[in-house]
Amino acid sequence: MKLIKSTCVLAAALTAPGMALAGELPNNESMSGLQFNFSPPGARSLAMGGAFLGRADDATAAFANPAGLTNLFSPEISAEVRFNSYDTPYTSGGSYPGVTRDRASDNANNLSYLSFVYPGEKWVFAAYRQQFMDFKSSFETDEIDLADTGFSAFPTDNSVDVNIVNYGFSTALRVNERFSLGASFSYFDYKLDASTLRYGLGGGDAVNQQVQRGRDNSWGWSIGALFNATDRFSIGLVYRATPDFSTDHSQEAFEFPEINFTRNFDFEVPDVYGIGFSFQPNDNLTLNLDVMRVNYSDLADPVFWAFSDPASANGQEIVDEMSIDNGTEIHFGAEYVMKNKPIALRAGIWHDPDHSLYYDGPTDASDPEQLANAAFFPAGDSQTHWSVGFGFFFEHFQMDFGADFSKNQDTVSVSGVYRF
Repeated sequence: MKLIKSTCVLAAALTAPGMALAGELPNNESMSGLQFNFSPPGARSLAMGGAFLGRADDATAAFANPAGLTNLFSPEISAEVRFNSYDTPYTSGGSYPGVTRDRASDNANNLSYLSFVYPGEKWVFAAYRQQFMDFKSSFETDEIDLADTGFSAFPTDNSVDVNIVNYGFSTALRVNERFSLGASFSYFDYKLDASTLRYGLGGGDAVNQQVQRGRDNSWGWSIGALFNATDRFSIGLVYRATPDFSTDHSQEAFEFPEINFTRNFDFEVPDVYGIGFSFQPNDNLTLNLDVMRVNYSDLADPVFWAFSDPASANGQEIVDEMSIDNGTEIHFGAEYVMKNKPIALRAGIWHDPDHSLYYDGPTDASDPEQLANAAFFPAGDSQTHWSVGFGFFFEHFQMDFGADFSKNQDTVSVSGVYRF
């Protein structure tokens, strides 16, 4: 699970008795908890901690590592349903530096994967639909006192709904008995509806609202390789070039600040590359290890200051003191097929490093804008995911169940495969 505070334009404002000051928070509060998960689809992979690049031997290889499609020798269709429960941390109130951090609980359930694979003698083809992202969250914040500056951040009412669907076509070539290459081409459909409504202090009326809303489409691609070094050891490589999207971001001022605008907002999904290893010490046990690198810093380019009017003389002011660290994920999983029984038991663990948008600038006690940035955008914590699952398989049909648990997200998956 990926906890991201994405790179939208800000959303908070500061106020003091008798005066008003636009805050520099380089993000919309409603977007402060976006969560990404770049693990492969499928209940089987989920149960093995998302470690699948070096194995890639079912229909989900079309996304995970398209070169692995050469492991399939008969046409098949597959489908997966996922049930996601999010527990998103956010700054809810208090007085800096002793701000209160709460959690917003939300659910998103969907048909997460659907595919068809057709193998040939040397070439394999696949088409799929993947729910790349489905995140919903809503929460309210109280006013936040900013130390002894005399300023406070407005209370807010926030909501966000992000939906990205990936329609892909993949192909793989069996170069020889040991080596395969694959590629995937994807069309992404992106929808965003996010809103932050700010109120005056002491229960006052709404003072302004920022909205990010729209729909866009873009293309992405990936390439993969699979090398079967021996009959029991294989290595997989993959690189995914993900798309950029563009929607509108607008501000309507009811009282403060006296700026109304609509600007273009670019949303850049991070690229991913990784290597995976799969080893079978015996006929029943498979061990998988993946190392994935995710370019989360792409999300922080650019980050805008709040309320900077793009039509003004200064234009859009860029915030240089916000960061997102690139992340290296380590996935480990195991699968044990019971002797003389069509049952597989699976378990996994993976490390999800923090990749929140955080403020790393100075915190001058007399500067309310710096303190507001520090209050709303603290560094987050890395997560450890534990996963378990099992599967039943027969001559033409396979059913798999998987679950992944962490502090910020729980996922339960059910998937099925029919082989012709």
